[in-house]
Amino acid sequence: MFPLYDQWQIGGKKIVVLKWLIGLNVLIFLFSLIDLNFYINKYGLIPKRIYNGKSLYTIFTSMFFHAEFSHIAGNMWFLWVFGKNMEKRLGRLKFLLFYFLCGITSAVIYLMLSPNKVLPAIGASGAISGILGGYIVLFPKNKIISIVPIFFFIEIIPVSVLFFVGIWFLYQLLYIGSQTMVAYWAHIGGFAAGVLFIKLFAGKYQYISYDKV
Repeated sequence: MFPLYDQWQIGGKKIVVLKWLIGLNVLIFLFSLIDLNFYINKYGLIPKRIYNGKSLYTIFTSMFFHAEFSHIAGNMWFLWVFGKNMEKRLGRLKFLLFYFLCGITSAVIYLMLSPNKVLPAIGASGAISGILGGYIVLFPKNKIISIVPIFFFIEIIPVSVLFFVGIWFLYQLLYIGSQTMVAYWAHIGGFAAGVLFIKLFAGKYQYISYDKV
């Protein structure tokens, strides 16, 4: 399944922080192409280095670097699809803080559980996984318009957000340790952070008007 957009969009509010986050990630990625290996090794999260008390800043900076075009394209698309309603629901500052908290938590979980102690971990997927975790708590009844392969055909259909994210999370669990270049523990850690922390940021429920897309 590939998400296209949420069928229900919160109306009446402009997206600001989300656009800045995506723009910043894209700009940093394009700049890093000057010498990608150098920037990944300098700003990527390497557990062994952290254990030695070095480069602690990479817990934060690793969120803004990506390995290739498909890496950043996939991350930014998921952030766009699921981030719009989240920013409108939480407000700009809370959304930004929630995003970074999930990203940092995912990095800590990765540091504790990843078997790859010398490979640099990079990407915004830990923070975005937190967005997914928060999303199913705040919008459990929403439907994601998705591209779904059904046998030999491709269909565009609405899929329950609980089902969509549930399949995504199951995939993370099943593939732990199967690919050394994918930080599945960071995804799981970020998702768990999103589920746990969202109530601290969302506050009491208030009626919100929706536009059906």
